[in-house]
Amino acid sequence: MMKQLSSDLTKTTSALGELTAQVKAKSHVSLNAEKVAEVMSRRVTQHFDHAVQEPVDGLRSDLQGLREEMGALGSDKLSEVRTAVEESLSELNEARRNVEAIERRVTFVGISRLALAVLPLFASLLLVGGLVWGVGNMFGIGPLFGWAWASFVAAEMWWAKALIAAATLGGAALFVWLVLRVSRWVYEELR
Repeated sequence: MMKQLSSDLTKTTSALGELTAQVKAKSHVSLNAEKVAEVMSRRVTQHFDHAVQEPVDGLRSDLQGLREEMGALGSDKLSEVRTAVEESLSELNEARRNVEAIERRVTFVGISRLALAVLPLFASLLLVGGLVWGVGNMFGIGPLFGWAWASFVAAEMWWAKALIAAATLGGAALFVWLVLRVSRWVYEELR
């Protein structure tokens, strides 16, 4: 059995030697550098185009969408501004027409007629004002209201304060009524 093993080992060793010689003969590789560079550059270019082109295409479509949105937004705002300007111009034209109409109506003759029309009113106001001032000074309206206020403040009971307030306000209402009646009479007389 040893002999057999020894012979098998010898055969294996010789076969290994032969195989080693064949591998050495075939293991020498020669490359054509130009062909390898061409193939590798083609592969790198394809990989680069694939890796870069997709995001660039995505950005391009996003930019196109943004342009379209901005164009639509700009046209919407432009139409809003145009509408507002047209409304403002129409209001200005209307105001200009109103001013021109007023300018045609307001003349020296018109102003003098207006002054003549309000002359009785001013005269009656002067008369009523003089009467009220004169009567107020004769009867001492100012000191009378001062006395009523002092009495109101000095009164301690609520019913006394209410009575003083009612009397003072009643007197003031009577005076106002009297002035209105006299004014009406003066107005009727000057009419």
